[in-house]
Amino acid sequence: MGSGNGAIILERRFLPEGTSIVRQEEDGTCAFLIQSGKVRIYSTSPEGQEIDLAFLGAGEIFGETALIFDIKRSASAVAETDCNLVLISRQTFRKKLENSDPTVQAIVEMLTRRVMDANAVLTNKKTDFKDLTETVRVIYENIQAGLSRENRRTFENIVLPRLDDFMSAVRDFQARCPVVSKNPQK
Repeated sequence: MGSGNGAIILERRFLPEGTSIVRQEEDGTCAFLIQSGKVRIYSTSPEGQEIDLAFLGAGEIFGETALIFDIKRSASAVAETDCNLVLISRQTFRKKLENSDPTVQAIVEMLTRRVMDANAVLTNKKTDFKDLTETVRVIYENIQAGLSRENRRTFENIVLPRLDDFMSAVRDFQARCPVVSKNPQK
């Protein structure tokens, strides 16, 4: 982050414990790298219930969706402890991404979409068997996408048969004990 070699100097911020960093549904134009401290990431359901999504610490980034997509924030963030953050603007990120391989660009966009899908599944208070199946699928795919090719095969060989057994048990239960949905919209 020097000055003479064309490197971009990033903005730094100190935020005391309890400070709101970003709010769900506001416009997002930057992400944050945590240099020190802890940050709570949460979403608020339509009923007003706060749903914890993550607790992040030094070296972790949040708000990254705003770097790729021009959409509203999908979650809120608050400083759980005093924090030192580095702001990464969309403009800075896009300049760096433009200089990367097109394959890397495609992977970054795909992974960001998967994280958004997973967060949506987790925060929409899913309540039926179809929703359970979708949640399990998204989580499985997100974990699998982050593994090396060798670990992916091992993961599939160990987890997939048990996951199939679990989903089969859920379907059997549903067939034997039909449950009336509490959510009439479904």
